[in-house]
Amino acid sequence: MYMMREVYQAERGKAPEIVAAFKTLTKVFEEAGYANRRIYVDYSGPMDTVVCQWEFDSLDQYFTMERAFFVNPDENAQSLIDTFNSNAVSGYKEIYEVIQ
Repeated sequence: MYMMREVYQAERGKAPEIVAAFKTLTKVFEEAGYANRRIYVDYSGPMDTVVCQWEFDSLDQYFTMERAFFVNPDENAQSLIDTFNSNAVSGYKEIYEVIQ
Protein backbone atom coordinates (compact mmCIF):
# COMPACT_ATOMS: atom_id res chain seq x y z
CA MET A 1 0.00 0.00 0.00
CA TYR A 2 1.11 3.58 -0.68
CA MET A 3 0.32 6.98 0.76
CA MET A 4 0.26 10.08 -1.42
CA ARG A 5 0.46 13.58 -0.05
CA GLU A 6 -0.10 16.64 -2.25
CA VAL A 7 1.06 19.87 -0.65
CA TYR A 8 0.01 23.24 -2.09
CA GLN A 9 1.14 26.69 -1.10
CA ALA A 10 -1.86 28.82 -2.01
CA GLU A 11 -1.81 32.47 -2.97
CA ARG A 12 -2.37 34.58 0.15
CA GLY A 13 -5.99 34.11 1.23
CA LYS A 14 -6.74 31.49 -1.46
CA ALA A 15 -6.42 28.33 0.67
CA PRO A 16 -10.24 27.94 0.82
CA GLU A 17 -10.36 27.65 -2.98
CA ILE A 18 -7.75 24.86 -2.90
CA VAL A 19 -9.64 23.06 -0.11
CA ALA A 20 -12.89 23.33 -2.11
CA ALA A 21 -11.16 21.90 -5.18
CA PHE A 22 -9.92 18.90 -3.19
CA LYS A 23 -13.41 18.39 -1.78
CA THR A 24 -14.84 18.16 -5.31
CA LEU A 25 -12.60 15.15 -5.89
CA THR A 26 -14.40 13.08 -3.23
CA LYS A 27 -16.38 11.01 -5.75
CA VAL A 28 -13.33 10.41 -7.94
CA PHE A 29 -11.30 9.26 -4.94
CA GLU A 30 -14.07 6.95 -3.70
CA GLU A 31 -14.56 5.38 -7.15
CA ALA A 32 -10.82 4.75 -7.39
CA GLY A 33 -10.88 2.95 -4.03
CA TYR A 34 -8.58 5.41 -2.28
CA ALA A 35 -8.72 5.18 1.49
CA ASN A 36 -8.01 7.36 4.52
CA ARG A 37 -8.35 10.59 2.58
CA ARG A 38 -7.70 13.70 4.65
CA ILE A 39 -7.42 17.41 3.92
CA TYR A 40 -5.26 19.54 6.21
CA VAL A 41 -4.59 23.28 6.42
CA ASP A 42 -1.76 25.04 8.19
CA TYR A 43 -1.85 25.55 11.92
CA SER A 44 1.77 26.63 12.14
CA GLY A 45 4.46 27.08 9.55
CA PRO A 46 3.87 28.73 6.15
CA MET A 47 0.43 30.31 5.91
CA ASP A 48 -2.07 29.20 3.26
CA THR A 49 -0.67 25.67 3.04
CA VAL A 50 -3.13 22.93 2.08
CA VAL A 51 -2.33 19.22 2.23
CA CYS A 52 -4.43 16.40 0.81
CA GLN A 53 -3.40 12.87 1.76
CA TRP A 54 -4.76 9.44 0.82
CA GLU A 55 -3.77 5.79 0.53
CA PHE A 56 -4.01 3.46 -2.44
CA ASP A 57 -2.93 -0.04 -3.39
CA SER A 58 -1.21 0.39 -6.75
CA LEU A 59 1.21 2.98 -8.11
CA ASP A 60 0.31 1.85 -11.63
CA GLN A 61 -3.38 2.43 -10.97
CA TYR A 62 -2.70 5.88 -9.53
CA PHE A 63 -0.48 7.06 -12.39
CA THR A 64 -2.81 5.61 -15.04
CA MET A 65 -5.73 7.49 -13.55
CA GLU A 66 -3.75 10.71 -13.12
CA ARG A 67 -2.49 10.68 -16.71
CA ALA A 68 -6.00 10.01 -18.04
CA PHE A 69 -7.32 12.98 -16.04
CA PHE A 70 -5.07 15.41 -17.95
CA VAL A 71 -5.62 13.98 -21.47
CA ASN A 72 -8.52 15.81 -23.09
CA PRO A 73 -10.05 16.93 -19.77
CA ASP A 74 -13.79 17.53 -19.79
CA GLU A 75 -15.22 20.86 -18.66
CA ASN A 76 -15.35 19.88 -14.97
CA ALA A 77 -11.79 18.52 -14.97
CA GLN A 78 -10.48 21.63 -16.75
CA SER A 79 -12.24 23.86 -14.23
CA LEU A 80 -10.57 21.93 -11.40
CA ILE A 81 -7.16 22.18 -13.06
CA ASP A 82 -7.68 25.93 -13.56
CA THR A 83 -8.63 26.34 -9.88
CA PHE A 84 -5.37 24.75 -8.73
CA ASN A 85 -3.30 26.64 -11.31
CA SER A 86 -4.78 30.05 -10.59
CA ASN A 87 -4.87 29.84 -6.77
CA ALA A 88 -1.61 28.06 -5.92
CA VAL A 89 1.88 29.52 -5.84
CA SER A 90 3.51 26.09 -5.81
CA GLY A 91 2.90 22.47 -5.00
CA TYR A 92 4.56 19.10 -4.74
CA LYS A 93 3.75 15.42 -4.17
CA GLU A 94 5.18 12.95 -1.71
CA ILE A 95 4.71 9.20 -2.12
CA TYR A 96 5.40 6.79 0.73
CA GLU A 97 5.17 3.05 1.05
CA VAL A 98 2.92 2.22 3.99
CA ILE A 99 4.78 -0.20 6.28
CA GLN A 100 2.32 -0.49 9.16
